[in-house]
Amino acid sequence: MERPAVSAQAQTTPAVSVRDLKVGYGSRVLLEGASFDVQRGEILVILGASGCGKSSLMKNMIGLYRPMAGDVLIGGESIVRAGPTEKARLQRGLGITYQSGALFGSLTVLENIRFPLDEFTDIGLEQKNLIARMLLHQVEMVEAQSRMPAELSGGMLKRAGIARAMALGAEILMLDEPSAGLDPITAANLDRTILALRDNLGLTFVVVTHELQSILKVADRAVMLDATSRSIIAEGVPSELRDHSQDARVRQFFNRRPDAPETEVRR
Repeated sequence: MERPAVSAQAQTTPAVSVRDLKVGYGSRVLLEGASFDVQRGEILVILGASGCGKSSLMKNMIGLYRPMAGDVLIGGESIVRAGPTEKARLQRGLGITYQSGALFGSLTVLENIRFPLDEFTDIGLEQKNLIARMLLHQVEMVEAQSRMPAELSGGMLKRAGIARAMALGAEILMLDEPSAGLDPITAANLDRTILALRDNLGLTFVVVTHELQSILKVADRAVMLDATSRSIIAEGVPSELRDHSQDARVRQFFNRRPDAPETEVRR
């Protein structure tokens, strides 16, 4: 769909701002004191070892769960403190995909991409189909529009999921483990798609992943979480974190070391 014009002030406001966020379930705290910004047109990766709270952080950022404390601003507006109507409006500006792509198995690819338009707009069928085909073109999948999800490869499922996430004109895409389960070539093609969408459409991406090659290929910046300290332990350009970080945990992650001396990790 056509995206609304963005004011000069809005262009200088971060796409997403996380402020002193505390994330957890019940009495279990996964992350606390988390603060960072995602700039417009940026690809920011949230990374860290399994169990550090990456996906939980994303679910709090999109308003799926309410944080234990802190705030999340979408374009300068709080999604945590928003009422139901305002929250729904803010969420309309977010496109979300999960590991499997989550397509409806009984619908064709075109119908899957069109589904948000069917549910949330009153435009005509011909125009909706045109929008869906344009989105499929953006992810290089026009030729698959008549196929069923069961006929698609893993990479095609992921790309179709991204196309559907853009159907309502979202300017911010949240991708949870997009490269999970993909072979290296397919993962590289997906990375290329993400970069093309950012470069061609000016989209903002927040990507949860621990795939090192994808992180180094697509990310402008990375935020690294740590399960032991329940905190953000690093933020910056991935290659600089890999080559110059003074934190042993960061070097261990980026250099794929199986372990590190406990005294060095805890410092």
